[in-house]
Amino acid sequence: MFKSRSRERFMFATRKPKRQHKFTLLWLLVSVSLLLLVLELSTRILVDISGNNEKYTEGKVVAGKTSAYRLKFVNESQQTDQTSASDGSLVAQRSVSVGYQLIGNQKNEYWQINEQGFRDRDPLPLAKPNNEIRIFLLGGSTAFGYGNSSNEATISEQLEARLQQRVQQQKSSPQMYRGEALPEDEEQRKLALAKPPKIKQGDYRVINAAVPGYASGNELAQLALQVLRYKPDLVIVLNGYPDLMLSSEKKAAEIPQIEQYLQSEPTHFRSYLNQLLQPLRDKSYLVTTVQDWLLVPKAAREKNSLLLDREPANLAQYLPQTEEEFKLRLGRYLQNQKQMATLSAGARVPLIIAIQPEITGRDPSQLTPTEGTITSELGREYILGVKENYGQLVAATQQLAKIFPYNVKTVNLYNLSNNYPSPSFIDAIHLTDEANKMVAEQLYYAIASLPKMQVTPNIIPLQPENQSPKEIKSNPPLEVSASVSERE
Repeated sequence: MFKSRSRERFMFATRKPKRQHKFTLLWLLVSVSLLLLVLELSTRILVDISGNNEKYTEGKVVAGKTSAYRLKFVNESQQTDQTSASDGSLVAQRSVSVGYQLIGNQKNEYWQINEQGFRDRDPLPLAKPNNEIRIFLLGGSTAFGYGNSSNEATISEQLEARLQQRVQQQKSSPQMYRGEALPEDEEQRKLALAKPPKIKQGDYRVINAAVPGYASGNELAQLALQVLRYKPDLVIVLNGYPDLMLSSEKKAAEIPQIEQYLQSEPTHFRSYLNQLLQPLRDKSYLVTTVQDWLLVPKAAREKNSLLLDREPANLAQYLPQTEEEFKLRLGRYLQNQKQMATLSAGARVPLIIAIQPEITGRDPSQLTPTEGTITSELGREYILGVKENYGQLVAATQQLAKIFPYNVKTVNLYNLSNNYPSPSFIDAIHLTDEANKMVAEQLYYAIASLPKMQVTPNIIPLQPENQSPKEIKSNPPLEVSASVSERE
């Protein structure tokens, strides 16, 4: 009897802790849930008070233009570098030759990248069709068309459409242009020469080879190692701003932190955790904070690279802080441009160097309220610094045309005319679709004025009164004088 009661007491004694364990686990789950809820609410309150909630609501437009045009760097194994703008859609990869380059065969609702890595819908074969006239556009994000609605809205495609329009106009209204054979009569010849010359007939194709972030060092390598093998008929470089902002210690733009982080185990672990939390990022301020401050390395949070920094107020820090630093940056830019001019001259390819637009180059009275807000965010230090340095950059670039008079043409697009639409800028350097059209128009006129892109007419010499038919026959028709480089 005693043993039976002892067993009962023992059984009750063993059951009681199990109930307590279940209660403790339930309480723990409730406590954690409440804690997370309190932390989420506290984070939202702090963010709202700080006025810095744009970053936390950005997930709502993650499928829009902002994310679509951000670079996402991957390594050879297609692993994402979580330290460098990993939330972007435009995939790029490190390249030993050009620093980094876009991965081929990408597409979203705003842009399309062909298999060669150019912003184009169709592939570009090395063998050029007989009737094709190839023009390459090199540059950074402005030339690439950052923020534009589609490939068709970019400078390159609008320029291509304008050139094709000119070719059709020459066919339909030949009387508007200088003929291929000029009349014998001197007065009629003067009238004919007063008309604009025809540009070469053919199927014009403008290839957008620009890459966001590229500076002149990247473009030089790209021209030498990639572009020239496609046998271009003309090369346009739209740049200036990246070299002004890039430290003189760097020869070209590079992927930030790529060597330090891509091959490390912590990076792979952070990448795994980031992928786990990504579905919750758009719904939780707390998750966003954890990702930004715990799962992103300190070096990435500091955003010490212009390529990653998206804050207008931070741009002033990238300007040269001393006259000596500016001269070093300017010297690097000019040296790279000279080498590009030498390469293109050797290949008998004309080169147009265009200084890209920038918002401080516009008349303040022409700024829209939206553009006025942009300049306010940029700050006074930035505005004064850019205005001081950009003018010297333009003047130095124009000297290149004097050094290479037969192969180089420079175009200053810094100061936008009143003909540009309002607004023209979506930020300090990136243009609206409508402004791209105006840039394309100015580049079109620069192309049409190049002797190498024009049809050279034959001039039938006038017959002197005392010249015999035999002498006339022995003197063939002359051509309009060409540049030295054309005659080579």
